[in-house]
Amino acid sequence: GAQILCTVLLIKPGAWSHSLARILRKLDLEKFTVVGMKHINLEPDIASGLLSSEVRQDPTVLEAHCTYLTSGTALVLCLQRLNAVKKLIDLLGPEDPKQAQALDPFLWRAQYGISTVQNGFYGSKSYQIAVRDMKLFFPEGLCCAECQTLEEEEV
Repeated sequence: GAQILCTVLLIKPGAWSHSLARILRKLDLEKFTVVGMKHINLEPDIASGLLSSEVRQDPTVLEAHCTYLTSGTALVLCLQRLNAVKKLIDLLGPEDPKQAQALDPFLWRAQYGISTVQNGFYGSKSYQIAVRDMKLFFPEGLCCAECQTLEEEEV
């Protein structure tokens, strides 16, 4: 059955400063619980680690993404809910805001994204990646309800 899981949402530089209240309200409406939140200035190596292998294959594209991700403060949230990973990815939509717009104007990247690089958000693509992201961004631990799965993953 459905499990209560955690996932990581990174709101990219520039996207959260003027729309944070709206984004938090959307998360609440979608029944996500915020169990961790911090401002972060991404280091280039961490920024590139968040990018897909397709993006990393093209040096020009990789550089554009890294430059943008390290250009300002990002806000990283750890979110908890049933099937959190899939639900968040479904809400964000395709990485290209134009594709997201064509699919559904209510997708988050359609609403907050400007381009494939400045698409507003990063979300963990799988549970394994979510666990990696939680360890990376929240090494001090999280304030979520004692959750068996997280203990097993040593988060």
